[in-house]
Amino acid sequence: MVIMAIYLLTLFGSLSFTAAVGNSGFLNNSFQRGFTGVSTQFVSANFLINYTNTESFITAAWEGQIGFTGYIFIASLAALAITWASNLYNYRQAII
Repeated sequence: MVIMAIYLLTLFGSLSFTAAVGNSGFLNNSFQRGFTGVSTQFVSANFLINYTNTESFITAAWEGQIGFTGYIFIASLAALAITWASNLYNYRQAII
């Protein structure tokens, strides 16, 4: 479950990064946009998964080892992911 959440959040991040760079005019064709998006998502997801502090903290929060605060943290991650997905779907960009 934690790995899926990390992949989902890094996917949203890479979509936002690719859209921002594409809007500035650097990525003119679809191959460049696709390559940039996939490589950004792959590198950031692998970094976060291999960086064990991030994964272990999210896992501990999910399993209830942190207590009620951990559940609030997981709920805030879910709210962030839902809001981010909604902004990407409705406005085709991340709203900062």
